[in-house]
Amino acid sequence: MHMSWRGTIPERFLSRPARAFVAGIALLGVVALMTLSVPAEPLAIDQSWSEAMQDIRTPLLTDVALVFNALGRGLGRALSLTAVAVVVFPRRRWVALLAFATTEVLTSLSSTLLKFLVGRPRPPDGLVHPVGSSFPSGHAAYAGATCLALVLLLTVPGPRRRWWWALAALAVLGMAWSRTYLQVHWLSDVVGGSLLGIGIALAVFGGAQLLIRMHRLPRDPVVPLRGQRR
Repeated sequence: MHMSWRGTIPERFLSRPARAFVAGIALLGVVALMTLSVPAEPLAIDQSWSEAMQDIRTPLLTDVALVFNALGRGLGRALSLTAVAVVVFPRRRWVALLAFATTEVLTSLSSTLLKFLVGRPRPPDGLVHPVGSSFPSGHAAYAGATCLALVLLLTVPGPRRRWWWALAALAVLGMAWSRTYLQVHWLSDVVGGSLLGIGIALAVFGGAQLLIRMHRLPRDPVVPLRGQRR
């Protein structure tokens, strides 16, 4: 099967792709600063938030948090990513599919790399026992990247998109909350992870749209030399 950008309908993920690309790079810069400055021990706000999560613990909230945990790991993550590919692939939206795959791969790789570089210990007495260090939260990064990508893939720019943005924000916040509720991440871990995923998604989708726009610009007409036949 031959896949050609020229053979596809131009993607319009964003009304202002250049602004989205710059915003994405800026968010990644914030994550870089957090990576350089985050201490091994929890911040005061991390400790206070962790204690608040312990105070509100109930069986119902624990079940909700465990659902988020399952969605962001192993089979749950694989099924959700496959479902997106199944929706996009039959429509031959090659640019959209490539942007989505790039976003997910970069998010996973960068989260893993930053965990290795920072090596921050996780909170004690977690309700689940993931591997790896604490900063940034891989679940939060996955949620930020995937939820933003879904809005960009499956909706069109315009006023109606605001409701989907609200739903995506709730999903990202829910995932971030669940990681601190389960006592597997500090608050600053999920903030860094969410910003990482959102920043990568904005940079990739904004950059992809800009590249396609440049690729489709009409070329300057060739002016024949004097005496040369047209």
